[in-house]
Amino acid sequence: TTLSAPLGHINVHIRDGSVLLLHAEPAYTIEDTRDGPYSLLVSQAKDGYAFGTAYVDDGETVPPTPNTTVTFTARKGAVAISSSGSFHISQKLETVTVLGASAVQPQKVTVNGVKVGKFQFNAGAEELVISGVGIDLNGHTIIAWE
Repeated sequence: TTLSAPLGHINVHIRDGSVLLLHAEPAYTIEDTRDGPYSLLVSQAKDGYAFGTAYVDDGETVPPTPNTTVTFTARKGAVAISSSGSFHISQKLETVTVLGASAVQPQKVTVNGVKVGKFQFNAGAEELVISGVGIDLNGHTIIAWE
């Protein structure tokens, strides 16, 4: 397969069943980017499963230092987020994009049982984008849609 990649464009490929924690807003410096919010990209496999982990520390000190591992597990209709470790993650998770969410428009999206009012759904791409959620990555969270 040949994909177009004009100058200044980098193709990124994600395997089904993967979850990636990303910086939501690239900034001018690494420090500014690191201080900004996170986004989550979930690429569900056909059965709805996806899994990923993220190791988070201060990004400056030589390990071993306080750190936290955040685990993401997706299934049809939900994404579970849990963390373990001693490093406090001050940045929030602001946007969650789920690829392979469903072919049917979700009627309700919740975060820990609380209804989220701001989400977009693209049925053709089976893409659900939940924004403005402000999820704390230091605990346990369930994002669900139906």
